[in-house]
Amino acid sequence: MRSPTRRVALAVGVAFLLVTAGCLGGTSPTETSTPSTSEPTPCTYDTSKPTAAATGTWSPNASVAQYPPGVADNGTLSNASTLVDAHFDETANQTMALRYESSGDDRVRTLIHGPDRTPFYSTYAETQDGERTTTEFYGTGSLDFGRVVLPNETLHVVSQNTTTHVSAWTVYDEPLSGPQGYVNGLLSGGNYSVNGTVERGDRTFVELTTDEDSLEGGHYTNGTVLVTPDGVIYDVDATAVQSTGEDTERRLDVSMTLDTDIEWCGAPSWVGDVPHLSLSIVEGGHAVEIRNTGGTALPANTTFSVAGHDEPVWKHRIHPSSDRSGTVTTDVRLEPGDAVYVTASVDGSEPSFALHDDPTRGEYAFGAASVRGGNESVGFRLLTGVEEPEWAE
Repeated sequence: MRSPTRRVALAVGVAFLLVTAGCLGGTSPTETSTPSTSEPTPCTYDTSKPTAAATGTWSPNASVAQYPPGVADNGTLSNASTLVDAHFDETANQTMALRYESSGDDRVRTLIHGPDRTPFYSTYAETQDGERTTTEFYGTGSLDFGRVVLPNETLHVVSQNTTTHVSAWTVYDEPLSGPQGYVNGLLSGGNYSVNGTVERGDRTFVELTTDEDSLEGGHYTNGTVLVTPDGVIYDVDATAVQSTGEDTERRLDVSMTLDTDIEWCGAPSWVGDVPHLSLSIVEGGHAVEIRNTGGTALPANTTFSVAGHDEPVWKHRIHPSSDRSGTVTTDVRLEPGDAVYVTASVDGSEPSFALHDDPTRGEYAFGAASVRGGNESVGFRLLTGVEEPEWAE
């Protein structure tokens, strides 16, 4: 028998994969050109905990000139956000792997990217009721991929310009739920000040520490940060003190590590295990193209819910109103490189949608379109016709 937690996790996974509900808030603007059909380079990343680095040689001496951004002349970390911004600015064009871990509840997050922020690969793993669940996300900026690995099955989602509803980091610079928000919380929640320097290999770090057991519940204490003078944070170790009731508290060990000596090899290997469907408006706006740009074939008899919008939609608009909606079902396999075309009627209270093997010009003019569908293991959330309003630019 499946535990309640197992059943809930599975239900959530199936819900977002079958995409029967949810928002269409976007993550990036739609390109009108057809995405590249090149296959991703298969690779697998090691997201296990790195071998503990050497402690290094500590010195009590640290000059003001060595203080990283956000640290005041008196040695206190006066602006954690400034330091976090410097860290992500400095590593934006550097191959890196960031690992965030909370040992008390056995939760681990990782973020990996190459010389640019996009594409990036992120993971989230946790254990509940003795069962380990891992969610993964590979983001390219428009066509993104998610995977949920449960003890006995694996589920996938492919999305274009829409949210993916997975626990891994899906937006790089989200101030609260993205990696910057997590690192900022580690630093802003502690009373850090300079405690000398550490020489480790060919790097010099400024060491920041917190006063032991000097903070109220819900903050970080016993903290140590190793950061370069230009603001790159390589190690954070701290204890999160959480109030659990009157005169009671819970303590969790929390850490962040940065590895800049890794090799970026592109999309993780599992991305090639699913059809890479993309959506675009063609035929002067009178048809929507669903194209398989790579990966595996889309099985026949796959049903999609299609929604048409008279005007382009804003990428951050939640639940964009649909001017007409319906369903279409494929009748043949859609191999990589193949495409089908959706048209819609104009008249009638129940608009009619049709699926064509070749480009066809329909009556209805699409300003934007969204497609949802899938099967038991792969779901699709695709949106095209996205633009920023002038006031949001």
